[in-house]
Amino acid sequence: MAEKYASNTRETNIERSAEDIRHDIAKEGEGISRTVEEIGERIKEKLDWREYVKDSPYVTMGAALGLGYLASGMFIRRHTPVERIMRPIAREVRDSLGALRAEVAGPGLITAALLGIATKAVAGWIKNTTSKAVTTGSSGLRT
Repeated sequence: MAEKYASNTRETNIERSAEDIRHDIAKEGEGISRTVEEIGERIKEKLDWREYVKDSPYVTMGAALGLGYLASGMFIRRHTPVERIMRPIAREVRDSLGALRAEVAGPGLITAALLGIATKAVAGWIKNTTSKAVTTGSSGLRT
């Protein structure tokens, strides 16, 4: 029976004309191209983010928030062990020098500056008076 079936198939293949075969190939090609176009449209629909936002805006916002958080972690600067050790030391030095800096920058600084200006003015006046007295031969002091 297998022999009868095999010979039947051969006769069927021989009887088909070349035109029928071309027609079948063209029909299959059209079917394949339609299938490819449908697959392409489905992929476009699946990759369109606007549809996801329309369908589920809260899930989309949550996903965007999560991705933003993860992406921000890439830009955080990681401190080296030396920097982690030096930071508290620098803070301690800054705090201890802060009291010193506050004393110098306060009213005492203004007073010291004014006293310095006054001292310079008095020293200049004394120098001018003594130099005039030496050149003129008088005491230079008014009585």
